[in-house]
Amino acid sequence: MYRKLLLGAVIFSGVAYLFALAGENMTLRWIFKPGTIVLMIVLAATIRNIAKPYKYLIITGLFLSAIGDCFLLLTGKQWFTYGLVAFLFAHLAYVAAFVTRWRFSPFHLIALIPISAYSFLLLSRLRTGILAGGNTELWLPVLVYVVVISIMIWSAVISRSWIAAAGAILFFMSDSLLAWNMFVMSLSWSGYGVMISYYLAQFLLTASIERSNRSAIAYDNYNSSI
Repeated sequence: MYRKLLLGAVIFSGVAYLFALAGENMTLRWIFKPGTIVLMIVLAATIRNIAKPYKYLIITGLFLSAIGDCFLLLTGKQWFTYGLVAFLFAHLAYVAAFVTRWRFSPFHLIALIPISAYSFLLLSRLRTGILAGGNTELWLPVLVYVVVISIMIWSAVISRSWIAAAGAILFFMSDSLLAWNMFVMSLSWSGYGVMISYYLAQFLLTASIERSNRSAIAYDNYNSSI
């Protein structure tokens, strides 16, 4: 019952942030933007009978994301950079989580093709926009960030948790939209697109704690039967 209440609280908080964003209410944005992720942390903590390393690493990623959310609510290049770093470490925590579930096969190398192609095309446009806007000092952090989140997606694919992979891809889509709006072309609807995809991504990564454990059990049972 309490899990359903927590899920309802997550949905309410996420929707409330969208209304706060539309109303440009900074007080409510400070409450609900990181607050939604904090509720996901609580939801993740309630998941029982699962592999603790995966669970704790996902929670670490969520916690670092909440810190990044706070930095991005502040104005100024330095705060954007701090937020970028916080999310960079969040992705590294997610990568570490996925590594604990790796079931690698040579077939997974194929996944590198679309991931690398998309990342290359995105970076080429971002580089042009960043340099044209006089934000040269942001190019290296953005480059490193895109490389790390690309690795995060590939790691999720290798973990064979499709819910984790979907979450990782949505996270990249959210960040791509955010970066595109900042450095390439202003989009009036980007704030809503960024946050909706971001919250969905984080929720799927949270849900992957339970799902990944089931997948691992099924995989181990299959191996023991052959």
